[in-house]
Amino acid sequence: MRSILVPVDGSKHAQNALKLAISMVQKGMLQDSTAPQIHIINVQPIIVPLSDFYDYDIIEKAQQGEAEKVLRPACKKLDKAGVSYVKAGKVGPAASAIVDYAKSHKCDWIIMGSRGMGALGGLIMGSTSNQVIHLAKMPVTLVK
Repeated sequence: MRSILVPVDGSKHAQNALKLAISMVQKGMLQDSTAPQIHIINVQPIIVPLSDFYDYDIIEKAQQGEAEKVLRPACKKLDKAGVSYVKAGKVGPAASAIVDYAKSHKCDWIIMGSRGMGALGGLIMGSTSNQVIHLAKMPVTLVK
């Protein structure tokens, strides 16, 4: 095993997932690590403008800014722990964006919070973590 993907959304559960991933790296539980060991990702929802008067570039910049804001505390924790990482902000359906990122970056494992910030969306569409479990081919660990 070489790398872990940790989706972050600012929730306590996501913070706990990151703590577990950091602990695993620090205890030497990842083998053959030539690439960064932890990948962190924040996925912003697709925003559909209600009219043609919205500037898509402005919307995209706002979403990237929001992703950076959510990723910042995770980066600080990783820096403080001295753990190598890669960060990414994506836009789209959360579960498929997480799994697609894990596949394209050859992540061996996904460790994520069992409950995120989008409680209402989870009630309507099913939780992101549940969708990731069904879509992912690699192991997924849920953390409370």
